[in-house]
Amino acid sequence: MKNIILFILLFCAFTTQAQYGYGNSQGRRQNQMPQTEQKAPEPNFDVERYIGIVVYDIEKAAKKSSIKLSSKEGQEFKKVLTKYNKDIKDITRINTFVLRSTKDMVENYQKKVMSTGDNSSQKKVMTTMNENLKPISVVLKEEDLKLDKTMKNLLSEKQYKKWIKYNRKIYKVFPKEEE
Repeated sequence: MKNIILFILLFCAFTTQAQYGYGNSQGRRQNQMPQTEQKAPEPNFDVERYIGIVVYDIEKAAKKSSIKLSSKEGQEFKKVLTKYNKDIKDITRINTFVLRSTKDMVENYQKKVMSTGDNSSQKKVMTTMNENLKPISVVLKEEDLKLDKTMKNLLSEKQYKKWIKYNRKIYKVFPKEEE
């Protein structure tokens, strides 16, 4: 009986030594490398995403909407999206300067806020940004309404629902038609 109790005590002592390593915790803490401060990520304002510019990957859009590109409907779908992509790229190309300057303005503001912590000029930056982007967003809204109307006529109800679901995933929201 004494041997069993002695054996259990020794077994417990060895397992605690193995798990906690008495006295060694101090040494381990001193050997660890000191942690460096993590820098905040650089500001990256995506203007295209903000105003809703999307250039579609036609094959992926067709797959997500359950449309076979080899069919007559698929060919029409491809033609509509190709035209839409071309129009959107033209709009983006024409307004490159406005988009780039707005992006730079917002990123500089974000850097300034990160360094100083003073965000008192936020309203001014937001109003300037909205004024700069309003003409582009109006043109995009017209293009989106045309695309939405065409897709509604072209696709079946089930395919149209999948089309809308795919667009939500890529952060594209179609404006409601004003009646």
